[in-house]
Amino acid sequence: MRDLRICFVGDSYVNGTGDERCLGWIGRLCERRFTRDMQMSFYDLGIRGETTSQIHARWRQDCEARFPEGSDNRVVLQFGINDIGDITGSGRQIEEDASVEEAEAFVKEVAETYPTLWVGLPPANEACSPMHPSEGLEVSFFQKDAAALNARFKTLAETLEVPYFDLQTPLLANRDYMASLTRGDRIHCDGTGYAMIANLVDNWPAWNDWFED
Repeated sequence: MRDLRICFVGDSYVNGTGDERCLGWIGRLCERRFTRDMQMSFYDLGIRGETTSQIHARWRQDCEARFPEGSDNRVVLQFGINDIGDITGSGRQIEEDASVEEAEAFVKEVAETYPTLWVGLPPANEACSPMHPSEGLEVSFFQKDAAALNARFKTLAETLEVPYFDLQTPLLANRDYMASLTRGDRIHCDGTGYAMIANLVDNWPAWNDWFED
């Protein structure tokens, strides 16, 4: 029997923060693939507030602890939204060129070790910016920055030959998704938004290919 282990590595969108059902998009996505004909374990390795560099620093230790020898071990990445966060009083967390440079080293490292898929960063929540995710912290997100980083990531993925799913294009055009950003915790989308992300990824050929064998 196939023993499939998938680590979803990233930030709060991987974690599903703000989802009233506590499933996020990865829980909904894997629920649809559940079958008694296969052992499938999925691991939520999303940490809220982390930037690309922080996720890069921990990914290997996190994954290796969950990937036994002999299993079909795979990784799905999603990161970058916190890089563009503009903190009141100190500015953007990571400048665009630095984000891309870090992402190149990170994704290359993962893809050389495990089969890898890369899900792009979601649209910026401009409607609720500035926001206060913790006491004393005020941060804003701007779509122009998210769009620019998404475009750079997409080009990088093509260069690295890693499948990349552009979430922003379909989600920006979806009024229901954009409205979901103004509900819940008003930082992330609510459960309806995460369900939309799951629907998109579930219909992605690169994801489906993992289940064709």
